[in-house]
Amino acid sequence: MMSSLSENIQTVINIKDRNTGQLVMEEGVLKETDFYLDHFPADYDKERIALEELEEVQPAVAWEEEKSLSFLLGMADIPQAQKQEAVSINLSKDGHVLLYGSPGTGKTTFLQTAAMDLARKFSPKDLTMYLMDFGTNGLAPLSKLPQVADTMLLDQTEKISKFVRIMERELNRRKKLLADYGVGTLELYREASDQQEPAIVILLDSYEAIKEEAYEAELFKLLVRISREGLSIGVHLLMTAGRQSNLRAQLYSNFKHQLSLPQNDVSEVRAIVGSTPLAMTMEDIKGRALMKREEVDVIQLALPVSGSNDTQVLNNLRQEVASLQEAWTGQRPSAIPMVPEELTEADFYGRASVQATYEQGLVPLGLDMETVEPVTWNLAKGNLLYLTDKEEQMTALVKHIVKGKQKVIVLAPQFSKLNLERFGEEVIYENEIQNIENRLELLESEIHKRNQEGLKEHVVTIILYNITEIIGNLTPVAQKRLEFIFKQGLLAGYASIVITNQSISRNIEAPLRLAKGFKQALISMRLNDQTIVPVAKKPLRETMLEKQVHYFVCESTYIKIKALMR
Repeated sequence: MMSSLSENIQTVINIKDRNTGQLVMEEGVLKETDFYLDHFPADYDKERIALEELEEVQPAVAWEEEKSLSFLLGMADIPQAQKQEAVSINLSKDGHVLLYGSPGTGKTTFLQTAAMDLARKFSPKDLTMYLMDFGTNGLAPLSKLPQVADTMLLDQTEKISKFVRIMERELNRRKKLLADYGVGTLELYREASDQQEPAIVILLDSYEAIKEEAYEAELFKLLVRISREGLSIGVHLLMTAGRQSNLRAQLYSNFKHQLSLPQNDVSEVRAIVGSTPLAMTMEDIKGRALMKREEVDVIQLALPVSGSNDTQVLNNLRQEVASLQEAWTGQRPSAIPMVPEELTEADFYGRASVQATYEQGLVPLGLDMETVEPVTWNLAKGNLLYLTDKEEQMTALVKHIVKGKQKVIVLAPQFSKLNLERFGEEVIYENEIQNIENRLELLESEIHKRNQEGLKEHVVTIILYNITEIIGNLTPVAQKRLEFIFKQGLLAGYASIVITNQSISRNIEAPLRLAKGFKQALISMRLNDQTIVPVAKKPLRETMLEKQVHYFVCESTYIKIKALMR
């Protein structure tokens, strides 16, 4: 063999596997030897290094161990030291990681690998992950990991805005915890307090995608804050982007580790890792990155799981996620609370939190859009006004109220759309003026009696349905009785709900003047489109309310709720 080669070739190695081969001697003898490759050949299997090849981990064992928050990145090729070594990043010490690269170079795979390595080493007690999947849904297979609290997609504006608010509160809470104990890091807090606060890792794929989204400004502000303050309080960012020039220095300058996958523009690579000849000779191989450590090194980023092709990797990834999901039987991090797109009766009444309010004798009105907890009518703060221009919503509220524990008395105009016969004896329905006046007289008498006996428990809910169509037909005496019920009824456990449209603003009868002054109101229209209920700090750019969304106003302060009324 040697004699047939050029005289300039002094050494021939027959490659057997990764780091061993046969040295071909001049006399034709094959000698087993170790060798080192300066560069990974294009057809060499080190292009597809999986996590399990770099480090075997038993999740059940690893989850019980105390250790710093770190994850495997891949394998580094270091020609000057004649070696290759596995590379890890310690998030607890080094902070955040930002990876740049052209489309198809392996950015999403990097996040998959980081998430899987963290998931197999740290239990949900020690780690909470949020996935911001702004690319091509590449993080979707990770959503079932027990450490993943929630996944956000680019078009989930409300969810992302809520996440920003949740994280702002969490950052403030953690900073206060550290300040209370006089320590500077989360690890020191754990030692001083003997309390466990999980690390939070936010994995964001394709940062540039948020450009011109409604939440861009608030999310950018949060990311900058985390990049500055997160390291000490255990909140970390793993982010990918196309080019550094697409990001503001205010953000990327706070990332200690910035890596570059192949780029179309060599100057982009140099801007990220510094001046290096490797920027010119960088091979266009998926997952091949440059990373500045002591020197700029070539890194082959690891795959999250083994697989000879992308389809096999994806299938194996799903299986591994399912395995980790099954292995963890403890508590999992809470998802970002979101009300369902359509709130059905089965969903609302089936919630344990709603059932609990009924058991306490309370009247739930809907779900808080922020916390997704039931919002109840606070009887201690008075009667309730429901302002809507849709009779279908008026009817829906009545049918909702009668599901409570209290006896319900409905006083309605003669030609309303109500049909309450199927609700039985617990509902008294009057729609003839004479019957309404008789009922008001009886209610006045009952309230007097209960006041004398000191009985205050909420036992009756009186609903004035579309009151503006009733009030003009009542005698002055009956109106006086209604006024008394509004003023004194609550003290005797007789609470009132006035249902009306905006025509109430033109009425001057005493009972309606009282109703317009109720401190609690449910409003199915924009706050700026009504003048009846006083509200502090009305929204400046108020959008139209989505279906089922209402304002609940209590003492001039408002929140948004989702109710059954459509």
